[in-house]
Amino acid sequence: MMFLKNFFKDTKAIILVSIGTFLLLEILVILSVNYAKKIEINNYQSVSSPDAKTHIEIANTYLTEVSKIFYDLKIDNDKVKTLMYRASKTTDKEKLSIIRKNLLDELSTTYKYMLKYNVKQLHFQLPNSISFLRFHKPDKYGDSLIGVRETLEYVNEYRTAISAFEEGRIFDGFRNVYPIYKGDEFVGTVEVSFSFEAMKKVLLKIDATTYLFMLNDKVIDKKVFNSEKSNYIKSEFSDYSYDKRSLKDITQIGIREIHQINKNISKDINYKLSDGELFSTYYKDENLYDNHLIEISFIPIQNIDNKVVAYVIMYKFGDFIDIIMKNMKLLFIILTLLALFLTTIFIIVLIHEKKKQKAMHDFAVHDALTKIYNRHGVNEILNQKLEESKRDMKDFSVIFFDIDLFKKVNDIYGHDMGDYVLENIANIVSNEIRASDIFARWGGEEFIIFLPNTKITNAIKLAEKLRILIQEHAFSNIERVTCSFGVTQLKEQDSKSSFLKRVDSLLYEAKASGRNIVISDSKS
Repeated sequence: MMFLKNFFKDTKAIILVSIGTFLLLEILVILSVNYAKKIEINNYQSVSSPDAKTHIEIANTYLTEVSKIFYDLKIDNDKVKTLMYRASKTTDKEKLSIIRKNLLDELSTTYKYMLKYNVKQLHFQLPNSISFLRFHKPDKYGDSLIGVRETLEYVNEYRTAISAFEEGRIFDGFRNVYPIYKGDEFVGTVEVSFSFEAMKKVLLKIDATTYLFMLNDKVIDKKVFNSEKSNYIKSEFSDYSYDKRSLKDITQIGIREIHQINKNISKDINYKLSDGELFSTYYKDENLYDNHLIEISFIPIQNIDNKVVAYVIMYKFGDFIDIIMKNMKLLFIILTLLALFLTTIFIIVLIHEKKKQKAMHDFAVHDALTKIYNRHGVNEILNQKLEESKRDMKDFSVIFFDIDLFKKVNDIYGHDMGDYVLENIANIVSNEIRASDIFARWGGEEFIIFLPNTKITNAIKLAEKLRILIQEHAFSNIERVTCSFGVTQLKEQDSKSSFLKRVDSLLYEAKASGRNIVISDSKS
């Protein structure tokens, strides 16, 4: 019973340890795969995001070159310079109005042609940064742009051309501002600007994907005419609004899907936007484009002071990231199978080790000849059985016997025959006792049987039965083998020592009484 209990206990421990080992390995697998996936995606995005930024820079450089061509060919001429010179020398409103009309007539055809090249603004300013003529809004003029248009202030101060992104009173734009000279005299500035729509058309020739443009709300509030703020609509991201024009003519990924994507990623993106860094993320939804992964890159746009005031958002199907994800799933499966294999090996090793330990333990607690418990083995169990019997107030008896005149058997027939007798007696007794009884070779030719839940009367009957079976058994060419028995029952005041001493005395009495007899301390 103790063996079975320990076996099940050990088996449970092996199962728990095995499950724990597999879970630990699986956690390591998950952490490793996630780390590998993060590294792979970061490596890809470390290339992909700068590529997106490079595309923006290429498009901006192209538009800047276009603006320079228009300036050189159509604006930097004597008629325009003369008109700006005259405007810079008068404050008479009527004269300024005439000059403004002459300048508008002079370049109206050019401006219409420029529109075909996606030029959004052709804007002239006087030397004191006063708006003189907006070709896109001819009726809006005379407003001071100091504190609003840093690019104008820069050109006015340094008298050199500059290209930079900047929000205006009406539109945001990628602005190219040039100084105007009449001879050696500085007479004003002219701006040739492109909206993001112009840049998007160039970008789509580089990479036919989806682009949006959004501007920081603080910039809009500070610079844009109240009447023009309707050009912007609040985005899903904190502190940013979309330029409405960028929401038109969306390609590849629909505007409704874009709003859904942005709404779902905004919580994880807002803090990154506040850092003003270039970064990418990705989004996947089983209900969106057949669960196809979408890569989203945020490219910061800086103003003349190198402050991030806007973002270009690029959306495209992340085919390469999808491949990374699939590879990581495959890696996860492989590593999980490896973890399962290692756990199986570990279980096999544990079971083998447990069997080895059991075999060593069995060898230590069993008699090598008879295969029953030895004295050491029975002592391991006895203390527990005695405690259980006393605690539960159950009967507990013991039979102690040895082989009569066993030395003669060895002397006359040899030790091999003596071993034969010991083995046979062990077999006879083993066949007659219960599974719950504890049978051991106490030493030499002495044997002991512990009988849990057994009254002394039943123990005496068993001893008598064993005495007769042994007496009548044919031990090869030995005439007869007999045994002497002592039988007693555990008493309330007994210790292990007193219990064993008493049964030993009864066995001694049986031997002294002529042998081949059962002696007990029963009064019945």
